[in-house]
Amino acid sequence: MRAASLLVALAACSRPDTLVVCHNGNCKEPVDPENDDSIEAFRESLTLEQDGRPLFDGIEIDTFWRGSDDTCIYAHDLANAEQLPAIEPANELAAFFARSGPIGFGDQPFLVSMEMKSFISEDTTAVHSPEQRALHAACEWQLYKVIADAAVANNRDVKIVFQAFAGNLLEAMIAATPADTPVPFAYAGIQGVPAPLDDQTRPLADYRNVPIELVELHAQWITDAQYEAIESANQDVAFFMFSLTNESFAAIEQFEPVYVTTSEATLFRRWLER
Repeated sequence: MRAASLLVALAACSRPDTLVVCHNGNCKEPVDPENDDSIEAFRESLTLEQDGRPLFDGIEIDTFWRGSDDTCIYAHDLANAEQLPAIEPANELAAFFARSGPIGFGDQPFLVSMEMKSFISEDTTAVHSPEQRALHAACEWQLYKVIADAAVANNRDVKIVFQAFAGNLLEAMIAATPADTPVPFAYAGIQGVPAPLDDQTRPLADYRNVPIELVELHAQWITDAQYEAIESANQDVAFFMFSLTNESFAAIEQFEPVYVTTSEATLFRRWLER
């Protein structure tokens, strides 16, 4: 009887087997969202360690198609101060893969989460034209090539996830798929804050023409219908968030996402390892 009680207690204390992904390439503490999608924050985040290994299991790269001059930039939106060419963080990852030692906390493939921003100006309702979707997809595949070439050259185990709020952006990715794809990749949908609070989240039906492997959800905005639809489609669930709260931890324990994208990567790693 005592042994059974001990097993129950141990199970209650266990943590989900969840990967840690650095949100917006910005995880150095104290975290300042003003540094999101800046190359300095990205570079510094890649130096973070715990127990002699890299702190996280993957990192996020945002690409934004700036419609005013049809340029692919590394940015969350046009409030981003740097607006560097989108290739810059891919070059940083290539250098990271070339260094000695492990590239992730665990032994699973290092995850590169590449989000294609679904709007093209300060107005989040301004979306890509068909031509701009094709150009944005070409930009993503250029980043893929830099990352994949570095992974192969340095014998690194890497997986890339292309994701977007808009299914037609991922359809453009499929249409532009190159003949040579040496590093495995997948597609993911994103479900954030629902309308009318936010205008980016689309219905899951928006991805009907895309073989999405997983859906990334905001941990504090999950509906039963949404989760049941994802489960019935046999898709995995991932979470994204800036700050971790008690509600976030409860959701992580309940739904056991395959990965969590958060800027508070240090806090989350310590929680998982506790």
